[in-house]
Amino acid sequence: MVYFNVTGMSGNQPPQSAPEPNSTRSDLEVLQDRFDRLKLVTMALWTFVRDEKGITEDQLMERVKEIDAFDGSKDGKLKIGIRKCGKCGKALNPKFEKCLYCGFVTPASSIFETF
Repeated sequence: MVYFNVTGMSGNQPPQSAPEPNSTRSDLEVLQDRFDRLKLVTMALWTFVRDEKGITEDQLMERVKEIDAFDGSKDGKLKIGIRKCGKCGKALNPKFEKCLYCGFVTPASSIFETF
């Protein structure tokens, strides 16, 4: 398995874990580092799509605006609602495939519902 890390683009070492509680790094600094790595990967993926498919940045921005409106609010965020069990109708915990109440498996309609 190949991992991505901050110091190099790939390697065979697992990603660094969160700092110890007594660390001098704040939670905000850790989140900033994670955000910066995510932005880097997103930009790399965008350049692949742009170069391979010929999609323009204007087209990308239009798609971002379209997806932003999926949750009913154009606020620069996407809030996916709580999934409900297809059998008993109770709220599903996104960490589990099965309903904690009746055991029914309700398939996700999107990979993004599983986060």
